[in-house]
Amino acid sequence: MSSRLLVSAVLACAAFTATRFVAFVTAPATATHSPPLRHSAVALAARGGGEYDVSDADIQTFYQSLLTGNGGDPPKGTVLSELVVKFFHGEFTPQGFKRYSGLWKGPPPGNIGKKDIAVGVQGLVAQMKNPMFVTKGGVGYGVDETQKVEDDGKGWVWLAAEMSPGGLALELFKSVPYGKRALLVAQQSNVDELFSKVNWDVALANIEKTFGGPQIKQR
Repeated sequence: MSSRLLVSAVLACAAFTATRFVAFVTAPATATHSPPLRHSAVALAARGGGEYDVSDADIQTFYQSLLTGNGGDPPKGTVLSELVVKFFHGEFTPQGFKRYSGLWKGPPPGNIGKKDIAVGVQGLVAQMKNPMFVTKGGVGYGVDETQKVEDDGKGWVWLAAEMSPGGLALELFKSVPYGKRALLVAQQSNVDELFSKVNWDVALANIEKTFGGPQIKQR
């Protein structure tokens, strides 16, 4: 009789232990709440806002900073004058831009001189008034290429530089050139106002600055 009681007690204890184990492994996990993710500055900028957003007031301030000179052509021997000659002294065709391949006027002949720069500036002015090739921009910094627009409808035309395998390259935009080196901007309907008052020292300094994006040295 006592042995039967002992067996019954052992079986009851085992059943109780098994029940507790099943309850433990099947009990719902305690809910934990992770802290909300913070949007990075780049993510905010990609939505058209945040740290790198460029407002209409920012554009106007940038424009006014350029109207502090005496106009004319950029000085000979500067990287800006050479870029203008390189990218605007030539022929714009539907097939692309054909750079001038003749002898530079100098002095001395063979070197880029004031006459060559004047022709380059004439080409730049003509293209800013009626650009044949426009690079997409706008919306915000770091956005996908498919979100960029050719014309943001604000009436501005921009000259901006970007580092390429062949060195700095100039492009025209009709939307904010986020993340580029914005050099000049003008109302497309009044480009002459810019070139009558442009401060080339300010434009030259803009080569060192990234517009609407983090400052990146690309030398």
